[in-house]
Amino acid sequence: MAIRRVSDAPRSATDGERHIYNKLLQGLSPTKLAVTDSSGGCGSMYVVEVEAECFRNISRVKQTMMVNRLLKDELKEMHGMRVLCSVPPATKP
Repeated sequence: MAIRRVSDAPRSATDGERHIYNKLLQGLSPTKLAVTDSSGGCGSMYVVEVEAECFRNISRVKQTMMVNRLLKDELKEMHGMRVLCSVPPATKP
């Protein structure tokens, strides 16, 4: 699943991708978000790419911790998750 502007989770998303997508959408209000089941569909490993204004001026470690905190219950059921965080480009005044 490519990074895309945020709206609803893509129709082709698995139930696990959709669940994680919606949880991050509500918790972070991202400008871009992609969730990919990288385990081949069994839900044991995910790649999360998220761009959010709330990450501005926060270290990458703390950005990842924010994502992990939101998904703490889901992480208990996974083998792992790769998290790629970014900040939207600054807008000119």
